[in-house]
Amino acid sequence: MMNAILGISFVKRITESKFVQNTTTMLAGNVTAQVVGFIAAPLITRLYSPKDFGIMTFIQSGANIFSVMACFRYRTAIVLPKRDKNGYDLFALSLVVAVFVSFLLLLFIIPLKKIVVEKCGFAGYENYLLFIPFAVLAVSSRDIFVFLHTRLKNFRQISISTVLMSFATAGTKICAGILLPATAFWLILGNIVGPIVSSIILVIFLTDVLPQIRDIVTLAGIKDVARKYNKFPRYNMPTAFINAISQNLPVFLFGYFFSQEVVGLYGLANMILRRPVNLMSQAISKIFLQKSAEIENKGGEQYNNLKKTTLGLALIGIIPFAALTISGKWIFGFIFGKEWCEAGLYAQALAPWLFLAFVNPPANQIYIIKQKLRFLWYFNCVYIIFRFVAIVSGYYIFQKAFPVIVLFSITGIIMNLFFILHAFYLAGRVQINGT
Repeated sequence: MMNAILGISFVKRITESKFVQNTTTMLAGNVTAQVVGFIAAPLITRLYSPKDFGIMTFIQSGANIFSVMACFRYRTAIVLPKRDKNGYDLFALSLVVAVFVSFLLLLFIIPLKKIVVEKCGFAGYENYLLFIPFAVLAVSSRDIFVFLHTRLKNFRQISISTVLMSFATAGTKICAGILLPATAFWLILGNIVGPIVSSIILVIFLTDVLPQIRDIVTLAGIKDVARKYNKFPRYNMPTAFINAISQNLPVFLFGYFFSQEVVGLYGLANMILRRPVNLMSQAISKIFLQKSAEIENKGGEQYNNLKKTTLGLALIGIIPFAALTISGKWIFGFIFGKEWCEAGLYAQALAPWLFLAFVNPPANQIYIIKQKLRFLWYFNCVYIIFRFVAIVSGYYIFQKAFPVIVLFSITGIIMNLFFILHAFYLAGRVQINGT
């Protein structure tokens, strides 16, 4: 009887936990959004060809690389200050920098677009590069508003905007593919429309807060937080930039070494496997960051929080990622069509690495909380070198895409294991005497 009472009490404490409630809210929105994307994917793959996916993946990879530096990473710091004014100043600073960087990127791309596409194996598609600055502005603006809502603990509003973004993205691609000639243009446009819709929704939810932000944000305050949090542009921005290049490196090298079709097959495999990774990253990271920032400000220890969150993610992800590792080729052929079976083979090779990427978002936030930004910079510099060597050496040894992807995945497994274990060390507890 006593055990039953204790069990009920434990469950009650867990369900009443603000962290659990916020996580559940974020997960509900992200799961719904990912389900929408997953349901739409088989129809999209039957409307568009691997080559179309290759072109879209190429443009999206360029946008992914530049979006991480669009606001000099000041957006990540929005949740950190104790005072709301400093958080709002960081919000305003992030928006201004994002617009400025996107405009500069457009001026940079215009004269160089033809050279870039020829070097990357996408000759004839140079005008598609003009989408990149607009995609960067759309994605970075959405991220800035998400971090502001995270500071305000508006996790329900973030979830709603995430679901609507998924509907807008998938809806644009499907409707255009059915009603108009299905080309890569619509796949790219859908990836821009989604974040724009999400940003509009997030702005609507800020109706009561925006006047307050307007009244207390000052130029002097913006300059002050720019100096105070200058580690983010100095260390976190180049680190994120190198990491983005590292993650998208296969797209450019596969285009150079192989073909647009191979890029498309890899792009689908990577996109499908990254759906759960992004789901947990978006749902857990911001809540974990907000809670960890509170713990750090109070002088608490981070180890147990990191341990519970990481193990929970591992338990959630182990079965689906194991299934893809074993039967990815059959699963992809059944769901997306026979012409995508090779993408399933790529998924089998990528799944073990992306499982570790699935469980590492809390570890990544520990580096931010501890402001170990210089370490992140060095780590990602080493990581990109290893990835580059794996792809290039794999190509010259095997001359085929699949073995290259296997080597690329093995590199990711080794580096992610080190990254997670070192984060536990930073969290404040070193395992000694088996305790």
